[in-house]
Amino acid sequence: MSLTQDPYQAGLARLKELAEEPVSGRNEDTTRFQLVDVLLTECLGHPRSSITTEEHAHPGFADYIVSAPGRLLVIEAKRETVSFTLPEGLAGRPTVSVASLRSDPVTRATIDQVIPYAQRLGIPLAAIANGHQLAVFLGSRTDGKDIESGEALVFVSLQDMVEQYRKLWDLLSRDALVERRAVQVLLMGSAHPQPPTKLSSTIPNYPGFRPRTEQDTDLKILSTIFIQDIEGNAEVSDEFLRECYYNSGTLSQYAFISKEILKSRYKSLPAAIGIETEPLRGKKGLSPSFHGDLIAAAVTSKPIVLLGDVGVGKTMFIRHLLRVEASDELARSLVFYVDFAREPALQSALQEHIVDSIVEQLEGDYGYELFENKFVRAIYNSELNKFRRGIHGPLRDTNPERFAELEIEELVKLTADRSRHLEKALRHLDATAGRKTVIVLDNIDQRSREFQDQVFVIAQALSASLRATVFVSLRPSTFFDSKLRGSLAAYQPRAFHVAPPRVSEVVRKRLKFARTQLEQERESSSALSLNSGDLSAYLDALDAGFASNNSLVEFLENMSGGNIRLALEYLSAFIGSGYVDTQRILTVAAAGDTYTIPVHEFIRAIVNGENDLYDPRSSRIVNIFDVCIGDSREHFLMPLLLAHLHAEGESKGTDGFVSGEELYPTAQSWGFLPEQIKWHLDRGVTHGLIETDPGKEEAGPYRVSSIGAYMQKQMVTLFSYVDAMIVDTPIFDPTFRSEILDVRAIEGRLDRATAFKDYLDKIWELFPSPESLSFDWNIQGARLHADIEEARFKAIRARNRR
Repeated sequence: MSLTQDPYQAGLARLKELAEEPVSGRNEDTTRFQLVDVLLTECLGHPRSSITTEEHAHPGFADYIVSAPGRLLVIEAKRETVSFTLPEGLAGRPTVSVASLRSDPVTRATIDQVIPYAQRLGIPLAAIANGHQLAVFLGSRTDGKDIESGEALVFVSLQDMVEQYRKLWDLLSRDALVERRAVQVLLMGSAHPQPPTKLSSTIPNYPGFRPRTEQDTDLKILSTIFIQDIEGNAEVSDEFLRECYYNSGTLSQYAFISKEILKSRYKSLPAAIGIETEPLRGKKGLSPSFHGDLIAAAVTSKPIVLLGDVGVGKTMFIRHLLRVEASDELARSLVFYVDFAREPALQSALQEHIVDSIVEQLEGDYGYELFENKFVRAIYNSELNKFRRGIHGPLRDTNPERFAELEIEELVKLTADRSRHLEKALRHLDATAGRKTVIVLDNIDQRSREFQDQVFVIAQALSASLRATVFVSLRPSTFFDSKLRGSLAAYQPRAFHVAPPRVSEVVRKRLKFARTQLEQERESSSALSLNSGDLSAYLDALDAGFASNNSLVEFLENMSGGNIRLALEYLSAFIGSGYVDTQRILTVAAAGDTYTIPVHEFIRAIVNGENDLYDPRSSRIVNIFDVCIGDSREHFLMPLLLAHLHAEGESKGTDGFVSGEELYPTAQSWGFLPEQIKWHLDRGVTHGLIETDPGKEEAGPYRVSSIGAYMQKQMVTLFSYVDAMIVDTPIFDPTFRSEILDVRAIEGRLDRATAFKDYLDKIWELFPSPESLSFDWNIQGARLHADIEEARFKAIRARNRR
């Protein structure tokens, strides 16, 4: 290629030459050398020095990695005769969904091969190619979405690349990759100026690993045993259920959103779908309606639906109900518990999975062997009597051996359908021994909506055929959608909602239980580096923190968003974290004092997790300052959206929703593009900062959650949060960027946070009328400055003590 030649025109000319060459059956190596190499270097202008081949991806080897200089694109190449086919009618579209691409088995296998390479190596773009065809898609994402939910740029032939060469060049040439144009098109639908690189991209071995002491490791083991999600264990004791059960429905005084919005989460459902839902508990305990339905459901042949978001405590309620609260009423019942969280089942074999689980429990827990001879004959006594009166009856006297054979053959036919045989057995036990059937189908809310839909149909059939009491736990969104247009549309189930309990109450009960268990199991803890006294002191410090530290309770109540499972996960992340000075806690306890847990220690442990630095790919906490295009004002778009939703939602009524038709024009009036607004709304929904109305098919309406309210009201003012986010936030101003470096000592981090705050102050000045906005950085920035200075004072005091 001449130095004076237009690279665009030269690339197009070379591509036309390739397109005129016939398919010659090249093997994979020849395809790569003669086609893919030429496409990348001569047609798209990538220097050979920026391309590596057969790089180890731990495990596996990536065929191509294109860098400029950071790794930007990984390609899996196949021989030219391995074609990637699209569903009919999709060729020629600007983009095609990755799910549609994967409908072809060959394409699916190739995509599934390259995606792990992209994810393990942190490469944003992945591609599959055979020299004549090319498909490019997001190989690793930081917005919480699945790869399959995204779109792909597809060129079905070299001639297609020629005809769409401007698009190919604008998105995949060297400059285009550097500017991340393809990433933006796949994320947002169009290309925009790109933000500068983040500090994290310059840090070797980012995000690193936070080391733990031997004491921390022991505490982490104990937190897993005694704290995190113990109620999901099928072997959990009745003692645990009695000591750790929590009443639901108590609204938190620490919530950053109004109690009216909290109350409305389930009350808005009945008006839309024509079904009354009732709370499981009132001020005087278990709902009388629910207590009556516990028995009456078997008569009415309707399943009892327990509604609650993931993690609110439906499993805990069910286990406590069956084994403690209603144990007397259910003493003679056959109770079968099918857990879809710990017992994976394919959607295509759901009924078989449920039957297998019930049969296993019928035999193991109650001693009834489904195919035991006497039991089978008792179940089919009526059928056997009828058989004896039939045409083979005379053989009983003339040829008893032959009659016995025929009778066994008849029984084999009767028991051939295992599901029907189980049904007959349970009805027999009800009729002859008065043993009613209770079936719990739990944790299906962790499966797909289609999965939940199918389980409900099975629950309805079980309830009707067995006259059984059947419990089904569903998410409100699934219940809502299925009632409107799914399997529930034909039924009128009884529905009760499980409201989340007070997080602090759950945590304190769990810590008390852990301490009791520790006292009872001193021998098992003797192998640990901490003695039982130290462990008890550590748990006492935690308990005291949640009893008296309002800031700590406020953080956990709001950031868990009513998800008890998530709150316990956060608690477990703190216990044994490398960010917590365990020895200091024990030293304070040994002196007879109680260690007050600073909220900043809790936040760092949760935000960074096992990493040395914040990584959005693994952290549950979102970076509220991140941007998607080269617009520095976008640092404030997420806080602005959250604050606006909060203010408007509370002023409009009890449900707190703001329509998309209203929200988009408002955000555009702030100077933002629809693509930017959508990106942040999608991130907000994915990370739980924003809730949507499950009954609406269009985008929105939107409502701020307690997580979102806390993020924009409190988290942005905390040094511990902002300090972590700095490495993941692009800095547009070169002067400030030179001050924001990779520093680890507290003094350097405090200076860096001050520079970051000053940088945001300057960006906030770009808004023409900030006083008209619901979010005010002048106020929040001042609070952040105060928190930085308080941390600086404590750091100086600690240094002087040393």
